[in-house]
Amino acid sequence: MPGYSIVTLSLKKTGVPPGDATSDQMDTVADLADAYSFGQLTVSHEQNLIFTDVRQSQLLALWSELKDLGLATPNIGLLTDIVCCPGGDFCSLANAKSIPIAEAIQRRFDDLDYLHDLGDIDLNISGCMNACGHHHVGHIGVLGVDKNGSEWYQVTIGGTQGERAAIGKVIGPSFAAHEMPDVVARLLDVYVNRRFTDERFVDTVRRLGIDPFKEHVYAPAH
Repeated sequence: MPGYSIVTLSLKKTGVPPGDATSDQMDTVADLADAYSFGQLTVSHEQNLIFTDVRQSQLLALWSELKDLGLATPNIGLLTDIVCCPGGDFCSLANAKSIPIAEAIQRRFDDLDYLHDLGDIDLNISGCMNACGHHHVGHIGVLGVDKNGSEWYQVTIGGTQGERAAIGKVIGPSFAAHEMPDVVARLLDVYVNRRFTDERFVDTVRRLGIDPFKEHVYAPAH
């Protein structure tokens, strides 16, 4: 409808488990939904909150309140807008922790200018093959696996949802938890160096295949 906008509230502030909100935040969000969105609030598949009908004349006022509440991080659809299951911290089915991996990646790439330059990237993390984090359809997918009682992480790239849905392809052997931010950084190195103008990460993967990414990620450190 002319004069209205959809507003997404980011639950992916750096240092906060992806998708988490406090009870005080949710109480305030409920009040804001009444004030700005006809009482309508939606939870997205990407673990964010959405006000569906906000008058455009009120966007600045709403943004100001959301900023004070810590829900105005402008990273929707970007690398740190991570989809993450509860993992081993909370789920008895998980093979590995998910939340610490997400937080480590968020901290490593806590630079909005860089994130916006990278553009649209879906990073999804699951703590086991039940795939509650939908790692298999992430542009970058991370799956927690158990190796003799230790936590390791398998990485896939090229997954996507939507009209061109695809399952990500495994790039190679799994990684230790402390390696994961560097692994993501190396994947991004290939993308930044070989992308075409305005080409998304997933489209670069489709064009190049996984081999250039695999070679760079597993290359010996110099």
